[in-house]
Amino acid sequence: MQSHEQITHLDNGHTIARYRILFQDCNPHCHVHLHRLMDLAQDSDDHSCGRFDSKAEDLRARGFCWILLSNTFSFTGELPTAEETFVVDTWPRGTHGIRLFRENRFYRNSIDESNYFGAASSEWILCTLDEHRPLRPKSVVDLEKMAKVNDSAVGNMDNIPRLKSVLDNPEEREVMRYQVQLGDLDTNTHLHSSHYVRLAIDAAASYLSIDPLIEELVVHKLHVQFMNEARLFERLIFYVIPDVEHNNRLFIEGRIVDSGEIASLVTVEYKLETHTVAKTV
Repeated sequence: MQSHEQITHLDNGHTIARYRILFQDCNPHCHVHLHRLMDLAQDSDDHSCGRFDSKAEDLRARGFCWILLSNTFSFTGELPTAEETFVVDTWPRGTHGIRLFRENRFYRNSIDESNYFGAASSEWILCTLDEHRPLRPKSVVDLEKMAKVNDSAVGNMDNIPRLKSVLDNPEEREVMRYQVQLGDLDTNTHLHSSHYVRLAIDAAASYLSIDPLIEELVVHKLHVQFMNEARLFERLIFYVIPDVEHNNRLFIEGRIVDSGEIASLVTVEYKLETHTVAKTV
C-alpha cells in the first residue's frame, strides 16, 4: 500500500506520485514489470482525479466508473529497478466529446531530465457502474472545476490512433490461450486493464521463445486498445502477427473464445537484450 504522503498536487494542475519499486514488482532482470508500472501509473491518475471529485471510490458511491479505452507508452530509457523510486507526473489534458484524455511522464528517483525514461497518453470514458453505459462527462463531473486543473501539454501522443485487426491466418498465428481467473478482475468485475498488457507481453514472449535467464524483452513503444470486456472464467486466445515492414514490431490480438469478439488489440516495438549469466563458484 502506497502512503498518501507520496502524492503531491502542484498549482499547475499536475500531480506527482512516488512509489518504491519492490523486488516483487520486478522481472527476472530486476526491472519493474510493465503491467505493474501501469498499475502504479493508474494509481497516480486516480489521485489526480481527486482534484475534480472523481476518484474511483467516489464515483462508485454515486454509481459511476472510469473505463479505459486505450493507453500508449513510449520508453526512451531504462525502467526502474528494485528499491528505486518510480515517479509519475500525471495531469488531465481535457475532453473531446465523451472522451477524456490523460498524460503521464515517468522518472527514476527524481524529477529531472536526466532521470526521465518514458511517457504515456490515455483516453477514458465515464460509464454507469452496472451496465457500463457511456455518459457525457458533464453529467458526472464538474467540467469547470476540471478545466482549472487541465493542462493541454501532451505526454506521449497527441492523437491516439485507432487500431484495427490485422489477423490473417488464425491457425498459424495462435500462440497462447488463457482463462480469466478471480485474481485477474478489477473493481468493475472484468479483466483488469493492466492484465491485458501482461497477457500481451506473455504472448510476445511465447512467440519469441524468450529464455528469461539470459534474455529480456525491452519495450520501446506499446499501444493497447480495449475492445470488449473479458469476464470471470471466459477463455481468451492470443494471436501474434509480425510486422513485415518493421523487424521488431508485433501485433498482438486477444479474442474471447466463445464469442469470437476481439478483447484487445496491441502493438509493441521492442528489442531483445541479452544478459550475462553470473557464474556460481
